[in-house]
Amino acid sequence: MNRAHSEGRHFPMKALFTTFPAYGHLLPMLPLARAAAAAGDEVVVVASEELHGTDDLAMRALGPSLPGLLAENHRRSGQDVLDRSDKADLLDATVALFTTTRADAAFDELCELVTDERPDVIVAEMWDYVAPLVARRLGIPWVSFVHSPATPIDAALEAGLLKALAQRDLTMPARLTTVQLWPEWLESEPATPRDHLAIGAVPYDTAALLDVPAFDGERPVVLVTLGTVVDDLALLNEAVSGVLDAGADALVTTGFSAGPGDLEADADRVRAVPFAPISRLLDRVQAVVAAGGSGTTLAALSRGLPLAFLPRIANQPLVADVVSGFGAGTVCDDPAEVSAAVRMLLHEPKLRTQAEAASELLGRRPTPEMVWSTLRDRLGVSAR
Repeated sequence: MNRAHSEGRHFPMKALFTTFPAYGHLLPMLPLARAAAAAGDEVVVVASEELHGTDDLAMRALGPSLPGLLAENHRRSGQDVLDRSDKADLLDATVALFTTTRADAAFDELCELVTDERPDVIVAEMWDYVAPLVARRLGIPWVSFVHSPATPIDAALEAGLLKALAQRDLTMPARLTTVQLWPEWLESEPATPRDHLAIGAVPYDTAALLDVPAFDGERPVVLVTLGTVVDDLALLNEAVSGVLDAGADALVTTGFSAGPGDLEADADRVRAVPFAPISRLLDRVQAVVAAGGSGTTLAALSRGLPLAFLPRIANQPLVADVVSGFGAGTVCDDPAEVSAAVRMLLHEPKLRTQAEAASELLGRRPTPEMVWSTLRDRLGVSAR
């Protein structure tokens, strides 16, 4: 019998939360992980050791890091999946990155870790295609956490998962359920019908004390964030310049690979941090300029803030398009368009009205605490 249920009593259970090695994949899951811990259950987060943000939760390191994984995938395929100018075989290389390449690098290690930890359930971020292999091998219930919209390559990724399973003489495990963070009203691709539990968007935060610099003036403030790994300083500086030209001040995240000193802007009108929980940043701004990561996007919409997008990689163009289609944002095809876009965000009522409508819709979704309670009940039923 599952540890969560015995003779009608509530016993602590153990949950492993696993993720592809990138912040945009890890951070959206943490509210659910914290809800599990708050319910008295044991939580272990499994992630590449360079990822932070789990200061209040137990963490186990699982390699390789994203740079190491990208390098190995490039060696195997001859393709740089971040180079959008080279389309030849890009789909195959992207699918391999998430499925077969990462499985070859992490499957044995994750099997050993899960055997040692003995969890009652694995909650795997949607693009972690190693966890389902381990769930099947060790017979552990598996929950998928979906934080981003359905994409045209989902079928190819599923085929990559099946290939990784076949390489290990495994068959596809059944999901216990899917926790669905990305809302159905922001989908453009037909999603595979699945049993799912909707969950509300909770902007990432931490209990740690942080020094986020404030502004002294009367101008509106716009958050400029292109992610935790900023590899295009020219683009970041152009985005900041566009915000200033629009008459606003800029609160900027420079990411872990750059720093505030790399910004080329009027220091009196710019405040910068390498990284800070987005919840703390959104409290200070009236609009957001972002690349289009799903976590940042949902966090901004949950606060009713309109966005201007500078999409670059992965599914960022898709996120930008669906939010723009909803009417809560606008897409900049060129950084020279940022100034006009920011003026729209600050002065076009329709954009803010739609962002506030998105906030209301997101606020109706179940809380992480409610979702974890439901998951707990399902695990108890499945174990009988």
